[in-house]
Amino acid sequence: MTKKYMIWWHTKFVEEISRDTTTIKEITDKVGDILEPLEQLRGLEEQGKIRVNVTGALNPLFIQVLDSSIEPQVVNNPLVEVEETDED
Repeated sequence: MTKKYMIWWHTKFVEEISRDTTTIKEITDKVGDILEPLEQLRGLEEQGKIRVNVTGALNPLFIQVLDSSIEPQVVNNPLVEVEETDED
């Protein structure tokens, strides 16, 4: 089994914001909540432990784990979804 790590931007930035009571504050609060786990991933990228797979699209954004020791950090990041496939 191969694992794919991805971030679905549309889900994280758009679908989770209420349509009934949308305010600028609600939008900025949601973006603020997303920035902290995104900064954690940025740190791993800057350390050369992960990288983004270039696909020509941002949705989803695929992440490749280059250092298996940090895989739990990626898996437990609230922005990252994991999909197991039969592909190698």
